[in-house]
Amino acid sequence: MDPGIFFFFLIIFIILAIILWGYSQRETARQKAERFRGEVRIEGNELVLPRRMRLVKGRITLRGYWSSSGKGRHYHIDRKFTQSEELETDRIELKPERFSLIMNKSEETLIDVPAYLLMDPEVKNILLIPIIPSYRFEIDKQSLEASKEMEFAHARIDITEWGFSGWIYAIVQKCRGVRMELKRKDPKVTEKLAETRESTEFSREFMREKLMIISNKNVVDPREFKKLLGKSVLLEGHGEYIIELTLDVPLGSDIHDRATLRVKPGERVPDGEVKVKVVV
Repeated sequence: MDPGIFFFFLIIFIILAIILWGYSQRETARQKAERFRGEVRIEGNELVLPRRMRLVKGRITLRGYWSSSGKGRHYHIDRKFTQSEELETDRIELKPERFSLIMNKSEETLIDVPAYLLMDPEVKNILLIPIIPSYRFEIDKQSLEASKEMEFAHARIDITEWGFSGWIYAIVQKCRGVRMELKRKDPKVTEKLAETRESTEFSREFMREKLMIISNKNVVDPREFKKLLGKSVLLEGHGEYIIELTLDVPLGSDIHDRATLRVKPGERVPDGEVKVKVVV
């Protein structure tokens, strides 16, 4: 056999072996997480473990992005667990803590959430991720304006319990229209809230659902979070956001005005049941 052909098939074999090994690792981790899910229960605002267990409390940070090479495209995932304390307990209090779930259309992702890492041998590497949404909102200005000659747009923003709402008043003739968008810088994500040539209302609420996610430290894929929430783009959680009003100018530079929205963890645990989900 020609050496070139031999090495070609060898490389194909190695690639397939790596893919199958990765799939096997994920399936094993998923089955392990599903079994553990059947052993825990929710009582009020606590997760009750099957017995007293050793845990490490901390945060898990996931960053994901696509890259291309001569061999095709590959999705890279950086996983980092940061430890804050060790404990031994049979239950975990579910309370509001800082979290961020950010993903753009290109699947560039930042997931930063509180987590408990199980240390007992039979459940080692299982992660418990509580997401208990509660918010305090701060905005640096509530009125936005954009104008060019005799055309203009004005927006008013009011803070609500779960986000913000408002209205846009616009007078446009030559301009294409007016947009209101919610943005995040790292990674860059844009969500259109409204687009009009006249007047309209807009509103945006951040996620309310309380979740206890069971995962695995070594194989968790950040793309699974968008499947969990049923969204193609994620723009949820605490941090700094930009609310941007744009006057869309043809054959020229668009006119913008922006407000900074800071979202901090609240103290009150919201009503409703905690849903237990497996994300691997």
